[in-house]
Amino acid sequence: MSEGAEKSYHFNSNMRTNSGSKASMSNNEDRYLRALEIQEAKQVLIDEKLEKQRIIDEAEKAVAEEKARQEAEAKAAQAEEEAANAPVAVIEEAPEEAAPAAAPAAKPAPSGNFVPGPTPRNDFTSDERAAMLKRARAHAAEVAKRKS
Repeated sequence: MSEGAEKSYHFNSNMRTNSGSKASMSNNEDRYLRALEIQEAKQVLIDEKLEKQRIIDEAEKAVAEEKARQEAEAKAAQAEEEAANAPVAVIEEAPEEAAPAAAPAAKPAPSGNFVPGPTPRNDFTSDERAAMLKRARAHAAEVAKRKS
């Protein structure tokens, strides 16, 4: 074996083409480069979509803020008009009564992922409920009979 054959590198300098001797990557060069081009093209498209979406989101946010600001100004103007048009009357302040007892403290939220249980349907008639209960008891009896 020649020394060149023993040292197998990624580049094959012994490859000959019509244009003479040319060093090029071994067989998968074209596929590899094409895959890189495809990945780059996909990334460019994704970046363009993200940029468009970001611009749209910013525009929507600006519109929403402007609308909220206009509504706040309208409410403030309306309140000023009402205050200006309201008759001036002396209101006797009654001594404030003790605030009603505070509502009982709500249960502390459970830590971790809390998933509420199922909520039963409320649209069953009493006859349907009785029939379901009867079937459930029959099934429970059947299961207990099978176990013993």
